[in-house]
Order: sequence, then C-alpha cells, then structure tokens
Amino acid sequence: MIKNFSGFALAAALGVLAGCSTSPSDSSSWGTVSEELSTVNNIARVNVVDAHSHLARYRHFVVDSWQLSDSTSDTASVVVDSLTNYGFAVEADVQVEDDSAYTIASAGVDGDSAAWVLQVEEGAVVYSWRNTADENWLKFKTEKALDLKKLNTVRVERAGVVVAIIVNGKIIDAFKDDGKSAVIKGLFTIGFDARNPGKCHCNNGRVEQIGVETVDEIEDSPIDSVQVIDTLDIPLDTSAALNDSEVTEWIAEWNFNDAENVGHDVTGHGHNATAGEGSVSAFDGIAGFDGKSGMMVSLDTDIRINEFVVEARVKPTQFATMQNIIVAEPPGRGVDGWQLRIDEGVLTVHLRDADSSYVDWSIYPGKEMILGEWNEIRLERNADSVKLFQNGELTVAVAYQGDLTQMCYDWGIGYDAMQQSFHDRYFIGEMDYIRFGVFKGFTEGTLVPKNEWLLAAWEFNEPEFVGLDRMANNSSKYVVGNAVVADTTLVLDGQSGMPVNLSRAFQRNTFAIETRVKPAAFAEMQNIIVAEPPGRYGDGWIIRLDDGVLTVHFRDEETDGTEWNVLKGKELALDEWTEIRVERTADSVIVFQNGERSVWAAAKGDVSQLGYNIGIGYDAMKQAKGDRYFNGEIDYIRYYGL
Repeated sequence: MIKNFSGFALAAALGVLAGCSTSPSDSSSWGTVSEELSTVNNIARVNVVDAHSHLARYRHFVVDSWQLSDSTSDTASVVVDSLTNYGFAVEADVQVEDDSAYTIASAGVDGDSAAWVLQVEEGAVVYSWRNTADENWLKFKTEKALDLKKLNTVRVERAGVVVAIIVNGKIIDAFKDDGKSAVIKGLFTIGFDARNPGKCHCNNGRVEQIGVETVDEIEDSPIDSVQVIDTLDIPLDTSAALNDSEVTEWIAEWNFNDAENVGHDVTGHGHNATAGEGSVSAFDGIAGFDGKSGMMVSLDTDIRINEFVVEARVKPTQFATMQNIIVAEPPGRGVDGWQLRIDEGVLTVHLRDADSSYVDWSIYPGKEMILGEWNEIRLERNADSVKLFQNGELTVAVAYQGDLTQMCYDWGIGYDAMQQSFHDRYFIGEMDYIRFGVFKGFTEGTLVPKNEWLLAAWEFNEPEFVGLDRMANNSSKYVVGNAVVADTTLVLDGQSGMPVNLSRAFQRNTFAIETRVKPAAFAEMQNIIVAEPPGRYGDGWIIRLDDGVLTVHFRDEETDGTEWNVLKGKELALDEWTEIRVERTADSVIVFQNGERSVWAAAKGDVSQLGYNIGIGYDAMKQAKGDRYFNGEIDYIRYYGL
C-alpha cells in the first residue's frame, strides 16, 4: 500500500502503481542502461563543512511525500513534472537487508532528459546521474554509511552545482557537478531499478517513507520593516526611592567568614544556618556547594515578613533545572512561600500567596547568568511589587500583590530544606554572602525598553489576496485547500493552509509572534504557524494546538539533536478568540495567552538555521505522518524581530 500526501497544484500527480517486473519484454520501454555504470575518478569533492555552509543558502519546497506499508516490499512509480536536475532533494527512510544492491528511488530514467538513480550497495550510498539523455551515466559511491537491517534516513540534495549525500541527518560526502540544468521528465520510481526491470532486487530492502523537494536559493531582498518601540509599563511606586542615607536593616546575614561555624548569622539575631544535607565548607570567606549539600535556617517570626530585601553574591559553576540560592518554600501546596533560584542558568524569582493563588507560583525570570563568574543579586519586595537587580542592572520589575507571611517551613540555603522527594534542587558553585533585611524603599532603576521590528504581518483583510503580508515582503502566493478570507479573518476548515517562502527575515534566533485565533474544532496536532523541517533533523519552531492546548516547540539541531523543546501553555476555548504572543529571546522563551504569561523556559542554542517554507494553518512540509491542519479562524499573525 502507498499513501500519497499531495497538497499543491504543481505536486506530482499519482500515476501507475507498479511492482518489480520480471518480464524482459518491458525492457525497451525504460531506455535501459548498461548495468556496468561508468565511475568518474576525477569528480571534484567538496569539503563537508563547505557543503553545509553552501546548503544553508537554499530553501526547500516539498513537492510530494509518500508513506509505504512497512509490512511488504511495496514498489511504485508516479509521474513527476516539477523537478529539475539543478535543484532538488530526495529523502527516504529505508531499511536494507543485505550487501547486494537495493534501489531506493529514481527519476526520469524513462525520459529524454536528465535523470538520476539512488541506491544502497554494501552499506554505501550510490548516486548515479545523467544531465542529458545523450550523456553517459556517471556514478558516485560513498564509504559504508548505513547499518544493515536498521531503518536509516538517506537523503541526496542538489543545490546548484553541489550534490550532498546525507545519512541520518549528517553530510557524509559531497561533490561538484557542473552539468546544465534541465527539467526531469518521466516517472519517479520507488523500490526498484527502472533501468533494468528484468532484474528484481526489491526484496533486498524496503522504503517506509520518501519525499521529493525542489531546492532554490533563499531570497536576500531588503526588508521593509517598521520599528516598534515596546516600552514595558512598570507599575511600581518609586517615589520612595532608596538613597545613600537609607541603610537596609539586616535581620540575618551569612557571610561564611567563620570556617568553624560556616552558617553563623553575623547580625547577632540568632538565625544561624545549620547543616541540612551533606557538608558545606568555607575557605577565605567563600562557601562551596557541591550539588549534594545545603544549610537550613529555622523559621522564626522576624523573618516571616511580607516586605523584605535579599542580597547575595554567588558564582555558579554548573547549571541544572532548579538550583536554590535561598528559599522559603513549602512542599506541596497550600501555604505561602518565595524562592530565589537559578533555572537552567536563568535567575528567577518565585512568589506565592496561598490566599490568592493557592497552588500556582508566580514566576519572574531575570537574566541568564554566566558560569564561573560572580553575580551580585538584590531582590526587593514590598506589598504590591517586586524588583530584581543583577550586577546593578534591573532585570525584573513587576506588580505582585499579596501577603507572604503565612510561611510554615524552615528556609534553605543552597538546597531544598523541605526535602521534597521529586527533586533535589541543589545549588552548585560558590557563595560570598546572603543577606535578608527589611524593605525601606525601591532602588532607582528602570528596565531597558525592548525594540521590535515588524517583519511580516498577515492581517487577512484582502479577500482577493488571501496571503498578503502588509509589509510586502513575505506574502503567500499559494493556497492549499479552501483557505478563504471572510470578514477580515482567515477561515480554515481543517484541510487548508498557506505556505510562505522562506526568506532571510525568518532566519533569526530572537523574534516574537503575535496571533489571535478562534478554534472551531480540536484535533491531535493543529498548526497555527510553523517553521519545521521534515523528518527528524534540523532547526525549527512550531506554534500549534495539541488537543486544544497551546504548545510551542523549538529545536536547535546542534544543541538539541533530534529532540524538540516543548512548552505547554493553557487550553483554549472552542469558538472563543484567544490572543497569543510567543517571545524567543537569546536566553528564554515566554508564552502569553490573553495578556497573561502562561509558560516560560530558559532557551539555549540558535534556531535560525531554517531550511523549509513557513506554514500558516497547516504543515507546509507535508510530512506523511500527519496532516496537522488548523480548524477555525485566524484574525492576524504578526512576526517581529527582537
């Protein structure tokens, strides 16, 4: 059985399904070539690093993809009329059983123009080609690269004069061919050698999934952008700004200068920190935390206050998911607490007032810290606001009302003193001091305004030009299915979408996306906007709904490999409008729903090395394993550079 996943008018039209023929009478119709192909010895190889850089200048458009049964040795041939030998790619998931030759696919062998054949032999990839019907066949064979009896992804990509052989996501070889560009005419075959139909070797392996693409240079046109200055509204009363004459009244201070009594409170108020877990030692006034140790401070009335200041000087030497610097946090849920900790390198403040938020913590990410460097931290909390400074720079300024005095548990320095079983939460590094005192006023400081550049804006106000980008840079020229504009919204029926050609505007690591959507029905995967490579390799990002829940996906191939970083927001309501904003900064991803932050996470890597077209409302890469259509209305999608 073969499934065809076609979506565009120019896609390959399904033709004759054919298995391996054992009848020699068919041979003449294929224009059979001698089985002994000529091997070119003077092919100019291209350095793998150079080939990788060259391919990054090209974008990819999936012409068609097919998924074959994994239980039989299916073969097929289809008519293909939209490929050239100068810019194309073929990618297949294939399993080869033995060392004998197995043909994955071919194109144009029966035609009167360019043609190519992709095979596996003795675990090596064999690519054979001709640039015209009159030329001899040429052959390029790699070193052994595939494991027998295992599923491998084999890809051949021709971008201009460079041909790259890619196995399981890595370029294993590349060469240069200066042949002239020509349209490939004839059949695209899967699973058998069309040059010699009298000889069947299709039982040597099987193709599970395969696709063909066109490959073109990415446009480098200038961007007509509009700069938008988004100055954060800081709802703080700074009239009582702290000045030099106002000195904080410290209630507790641990400076680790007494090596014999590491946790001594030098204020004399008796809040001495005792060994909680492991052993914390001090040398030259610096306490060391090894990821297995921490100190506990007994809860007392004078530290159970709502308006306070915390200062610390710390040097992290290793990052992890949750690393407590100092924490007054109850286990489980139901009482007040606060935390100052590092999450994947980002300093964060956590606050919870049980009367107002009960289970949920309010989490405020600051700025990413640097391993091996000292950081001076100051947290200021009054009855309705919070400020966080890192090395003198204001990184958090937010309103937060509530009374945090209903604490019930001891505090922890460098670890989780409540010993919650699901996570250790140890700090790893050094601490110079930690101070806790009475709030007397906010330190002067304002957040630096964020700059945004509007790079694309699909407003869906033009019924005659559904995919118009009002910035005039990234308009969609194609519509899949019945995507229509009605009453200034894009209406999608679960079988429609729009592709947008990849341009330099989207090859960014820092950006923001805003959209307003009204889902009409939920499904397993429904794309809102997506820049995602087909298969399992490469950079990408996705904003979609999974069974009604907003999910955001990011992947940097060098950092994450094949894994996606997935953030789950909140569930959307059917037939109701939801405003969504996703910010990808240099070190974090923040998701807002209807103006409220629903999820955030620290971010690593660079997701700008995109290679495939952007999809609005569907999977523009047409992966055979899922259609991924959005069903409902989209009011707008705006894409900003940060």
